Amino acid sequence: MTTFPQISLAKLAADTTRHQERERLRLACEEYGFFYLEHGIPKEQIAKAIQASRRFFALPQATKERFDHSAQDVYPATARGYSPLYGEVLHPEAGPDPKEMFDLGIENEGDRRPFAGRTRLPDDAVAPGFARSLLALQATVVNDVVPKLGMALADLLEMEEGWFRRHFSPPTVLQRVIRYPSTGGMAGKHTDNGFFTLLLQEELPTRSLQVWFAGRWVPAPSLPDSLVVNLGDMLQTLSDDRFKSTPHQVVHTGPAERISLPFFIYPDIDARLTSRQGKKTFSVASVMLGNFSSIWETGNGAGRARELQ
Repeated sequence: MTTFPQISLAKLAADTTRHQERERLRLACEEYGFFYLEHGIPKEQIAKAIQASRRFFALPQATKERFDHSAQDVYPATARGYSPLYGEVLHPEAGPDPKEMFDLGIENEGDRRPFAGRTRLPDDAVAPGFARSLLALQATVVNDVVPKLGMALADLLEMEEGWFRRHFSPPTVLQRVIRYPSTGGMAGKHTDNGFFTLLLQEELPTRSLQVWFAGRWVPAPSLPDSLVVNLGDMLQTLSDDRFKSTPHQVVHTGPAERISLPFFIYPDIDARLTSRQGKKTFSVASVMLGNFSSIWETGNGAGRARELQ
């Protein structure tokens, strides 16, 4: 059993079940801000990405650092590439997190806007299958999952016809691979500041992901054939605080390391958005750049981390 609702992507898209499933989605957004989504992504595709990621993180440190932030020709540089243990601060009180990561995005070499461009990725001679499996998984998530869920959320917000396609063509995607070591792996408490986050977790007995709900930390274990969805600060703002961007953290201790594959989904970087009731307006680029500065430059954490005691 899990505390959080389970939503079916197929039912959200089907004519015969769309209305009922969207009402369940509305409740999940208003009451929890976290839910499970039955996604339909082939298990083999996820397994290949996890296996290739584990092989990459097992490489010598000097090899991994050839692909770190300093090797990336993007802005900000911290949006792409390898980050070692203790490289990121998600909550200022917790300090740098004991996890290592690799970030990539939608690969378009000619796009010089913030959070765009091309990632310097290891080829198959260095990390067999790493780039191929991650980019294949990205294509499935961005083309199959993001539009169906995003359009359902836009409908729940009662946005005008075509709102989602206009502001998410293309979306801004921060794709991440995280390795939490077997002892002491952690991501400090924070909120995500985007539209929504899609998380593929390894199916491990250790319940590492924890969500702040009803005044306590509640585990969100992996479920077969489902990913975890959490709403971000941008979506909470656009809903005029009807939908919840819920604090969460990772505390991983167990017999094995943990690989996580989150996709942080944002609108087009050039978008300037206004909430449904017209109360709030923001620039996507300004919000994203401010959040990255808080994480990587000032150490004040991610999202609303400074509000979380």
